Amino acid sequence: MNGKIEINRLNKVFKRADTAENFCAIEDLSLEIESGEFVSIVGTSGCGKSTLLRIIAGLETPTHGEVLCGGNTVSGTSPSRGMVFQEHTLFPWMSVRKNIVFALKSAGRFKMFGGDVDTLLETAGLTDFANSFPHQLSGGMRQRAALIRSLAVSPDVLLLDEPLGALDSFTRMVLQDEIIRLWKERGNTMLLITHDVDEAVYLSNRIIVMSPRPGRIAEIVSVPMSYPRNRGASEFAQLRTRLLKRLNFASDTQMDYYL
Repeated sequence: MNGKIEINRLNKVFKRADTAENFCAIEDLSLEIESGEFVSIVGTSGCGKSTLLRIIAGLETPTHGEVLCGGNTVSGTSPSRGMVFQEHTLFPWMSVRKNIVFALKSAGRFKMFGGDVDTLLETAGLTDFANSFPHQLSGGMRQRAALIRSLAVSPDVLLLDEPLGALDSFTRMVLQDEIIRLWKERGNTMLLITHDVDEAVYLSNRIIVMSPRPGRIAEIVSVPMSYPRNRGASEFAQLRTRLLKRLNFASDTQMDYYL
């Protein structure tokens, strides 16, 4: 796989419908993400996180600058870049298995990866629910199905737009471990947007902190902890504290509560 992402002097300006003024969502952003790396992006609402992810996915075009994946300029969507949204986006009239098969056929990769469907279902603990429809599954199962549907086409890059945001905390932690396991097995480049600082520390090799509009990189934080990570470790708490302070979510006094 060649999932290296290169972002060069990226700018994105949107035209507003209500006024004659435009607004800049992302300004002069440059970043490199190595192939196989797990990177999270955190920042307050409106800092351009989702816009950046959509540009990498090919769903939006930059106003200036460029994005390259695997050395190729991003222009439109591609099976080499999968995306998982906060809502599962499964087809409700198809079973779990048929959702996965449809994704493979749409990407023209059924002949290459069709034999992986049963393995993926087993890996995600969904073998007994392969013929179930989305409405018959729990929220966690639906997100798990959406995740393996994206992984089925074996993308070089998997873009995760808060895929666990709507789940309860216990299900969320289970799926975080599932994501790590699948990432290690597949070797994809993973780029995650999250509002959950703990989630970013638990999953990532590096964390990109973005400043409010216009979106810029405020800081890049390396996470030197090995996997699996201990949420109760002092090193984990120190990184969480650093990120919360950087995001202005907590003062020194408030941090006594978190620690």
